[in-house]
Amino acid sequence: MKKIDESNQISEAVDTIVGEVISDEKPNDGKQQTGLKKRDTYAFGSFITKSNDLIQRTKYSLPRNEQKILFMLLSKIDQRHDLDASKYYTISFDDFAKLTGVNAMDSGYANYLRKTIESLENRMFWVPLGNDQYKTMSWVNRGSIVDMKKKTISMRFNPDIWKDIAQLTSNYTSYSIEYLLMMQSTYSMRVYEIILSYDNGNNRDYSYNNGLIFEPVTEEVLQKFPNKRDALKGFKYKRFDIEEFKGMLSMPTRDEINRSKSKSKDSSAAKFSRDKPLTEKYKVFSDFEKNVLVMVKKEINEMTDLWFDYEPVRRRGVRKYEFLYIFIKYKNREEMKNVRAFHQEHKGADTEIGRKPRKRRSTVNKETLEQYNQPLAESILTTTYRLARNELEAKAQYQTYEEKLTPDERNIFIDVFTYAAKILTNTKKKDQAEETFEALNRIIKDNDGLKTWALGMSVKYKAMLEKAQERKSAQYYRTVVYNDIIENSATIISDGKRRAAMLDGDRSNLFKVDWAAMFED
Repeated sequence: MKKIDESNQISEAVDTIVGEVISDEKPNDGKQQTGLKKRDTYAFGSFITKSNDLIQRTKYSLPRNEQKILFMLLSKIDQRHDLDASKYYTISFDDFAKLTGVNAMDSGYANYLRKTIESLENRMFWVPLGNDQYKTMSWVNRGSIVDMKKKTISMRFNPDIWKDIAQLTSNYTSYSIEYLLMMQSTYSMRVYEIILSYDNGNNRDYSYNNGLIFEPVTEEVLQKFPNKRDALKGFKYKRFDIEEFKGMLSMPTRDEINRSKSKSKDSSAAKFSRDKPLTEKYKVFSDFEKNVLVMVKKEINEMTDLWFDYEPVRRRGVRKYEFLYIFIKYKNREEMKNVRAFHQEHKGADTEIGRKPRKRRSTVNKETLEQYNQPLAESILTTTYRLARNELEAKAQYQTYEEKLTPDERNIFIDVFTYAAKILTNTKKKDQAEETFEALNRIIKDNDGLKTWALGMSVKYKAMLEKAQERKSAQYYRTVVYNDIIENSATIISDGKRRAAMLDGDRSNLFKVDWAAMFED
């Protein structure tokens, strides 16, 4: 981690460097703009450094995973020693997997990796040249190297942007990469760096106001937002034009691209003009707030060294919001402990989750559970399949042996009950539903409920799954269940009785049956 000491030499420490936004106006008090400043924060992790021009004047939007890979590459640059714009920067497959959330053991991992790198190579952003002209530039050069043996990815930056990302001594912003890699919204990452590029850091007062940088909240500002008067004390603010702010988070509009005289010389312009800018995508502020700002506020407040808030403003007599006041305040040492704890808790979290048994809340009352040997009511034909499934479970006394089953066995029972319930409640096939209803009531009458039938069906269903080389369609298994209900096979009931006895005793030989012979047909 780096900071600037009193002699403006780079040294190792825990503070962050943020370059000052250079104004066209000179400060009235004659103070010299150093272009360097120190933020009194408690940042951690590696750092990204960009010129403020690159942050503020470019228009682009990168997919989240590509944005994170770009950040990782930028953090590899040594601001003091890297002089070669053609230098390759390398990240490991493991880093790539963590950044993208893709399991490196998945069969499609290598293909996804190559496509992502190729996409980042082809990704352009727009730089305004003045006079309604925009120039397209790429982030990285063609010629990236994926080494499957060493499991590394090597990429090099476009030399045209080298002056904006390396050997920077003024008018730049540097911030912790750790804050950004955990973010889910690419807009959160972009807004965070935009904010910092317009800020002079903590405890730095140049004694002039020019609207270019964040300034302390004044009484005049507090009067605009009486509901947040107390909450905003100690914050700094900057007013952005809402449409311009949206433009910083996306590609230029089609009109802006068409006005650019360089468009005809750039074959990529047509491709990127298809990307819908936020000014068109979210024309109403409420949509922009819901889809962008809400997540930005949550992630910046939760994951970074800033407190972030915002308020839209409209002119008196005008309905549309025109300006966006953004408020920021740096967190103190105690507040940063919570940020560190959050990152530590979520860092390297295992994203693989094993299958859990499906459990549902029963909606069957106690009286129904006690009447397991009573016939099904005809009203079951017009209820939902979920309620019908609960009714079948009650008739099968499923709750009395559920805990004795393995998770896979419980899933099998749920499947059997679900297929039977969907047959019963299928209004498009009323004849089939009524036939199933009558057959189930015969089974209940002859076998004191559905317990032995359900247990026997689970035995058959398990055997089918073990024998099958691949899982078949739900319609296939539903047909199997329907046929066995109608036929009321004596074999199924017999297996169910034997299964019930096993559940109350030794289960070790439960499924030792010659299934291959039984289901040869």
